Amino acid sequence: MRKLRVDEIDFRVGMIKKSANGAFCTLLAYKDARVDMAILDETYGQERWQNEYKRDSKGVLQCGIGVHFDGIGWVWKWSNGTESQTEAQKGEYSDAFKRAGFMWGIGRELYDMPTLFINLKQDEYFERNGKLKQSNKFKPNDWQWTITDEVVQAKDANGVRLNVAVKNAPPNAPKKKVVKFGTDEFIKVVDWIVEEKGTIERAKELYDIDEDELKKAVIVKKELT
Repeated sequence: MRKLRVDEIDFRVGMIKKSANGAFCTLLAYKDARVDMAILDETYGQERWQNEYKRDSKGVLQCGIGVHFDGIGWVWKWSNGTESQTEAQKGEYSDAFKRAGFMWGIGRELYDMPTLFINLKQDEYFERNGKLKQSNKFKPNDWQWTITDEVVQAKDANGVRLNVAVKNAPPNAPKKKVVKFGTDEFIKVVDWIVEEKGTIERAKELYDIDEDELKKAVIVKKELT
């Protein structure tokens, strides 16, 4: 699953605290449910995925996203949702869907996002009943964002507002092992999937392998066994 583009990531305030020079806040990165839908369409096709909702024995809403693979059928991954502060029921369903999307790897890199601290300008916050709140002048989603494996940077109309190094970024990401069709290694991968010890999706994560050839080989192997 591809990583999210910068324009597919939104930010909201986590908390606001006073500081010696005024106030600062933390920003939380998140994705919209429409992003999950678009990536599922892009990756698998509109006719090859579906979602379902149900409540477990404790009343917690569960969402499942199913993807259809040739020769395998429907594969489902599930997760639960929580209510949002506004539009509780709608937020619960949306949250469950997004969490199920995480199970498929959509936006999973957001979990690795470093903590983002922003010094607020005077007109970007106000105090009410002893609590600090953001004003409508604070619009981080209007900033120019750069997000890579090495850095998270944000600029507004007046310059840089944030520049954070990603501490756990690998200096040189290891390359996937190339597995070519017809080789002994390719046959081992096919057997690994047929014996239900692994999946095609997992094989793609581990190896540089032709997905179409792999799917065909798995189907043929299953027919012969």
